[in-house]
Amino acid sequence: MKFMWCWRCEQDMPMLDEEEYARMNALYGECMRATEEFRLKHGLPAQMTSMNERFRPVVEAYEQLTGYSNVHHNAIMHHRISMYGVRCNCCGKPLRTPTANLCAACGTTQSM
Repeated sequence: MKFMWCWRCEQDMPMLDEEEYARMNALYGECMRATEEFRLKHGLPAQMTSMNERFRPVVEAYEQLTGYSNVHHNAIMHHRISMYGVRCNCCGKPLRTPTANLCAACGTTQSM
């Protein structure tokens, strides 16, 4: 885990390394399937559950790992270090992708 600027959250957030992300992604996949067995395993109600309730295990796992609570499950899936580029040599925020050469925050072109 490493703290980095998140464009979606507009603040520094705990970003997941590949091992942490793989665990979170597997749990997210389980939540997507939302089988009866999974709902029972995690104590979710058997009747139709809301999206927030359905992905509660992802949010709870992220909180346990990072200490950050109430982070939306979709935002968590964007908190992956490898999704971002190097830090801008002017403002210090990470570039939005590993191949970007223009900083979206300050407009500086990066010399690679």
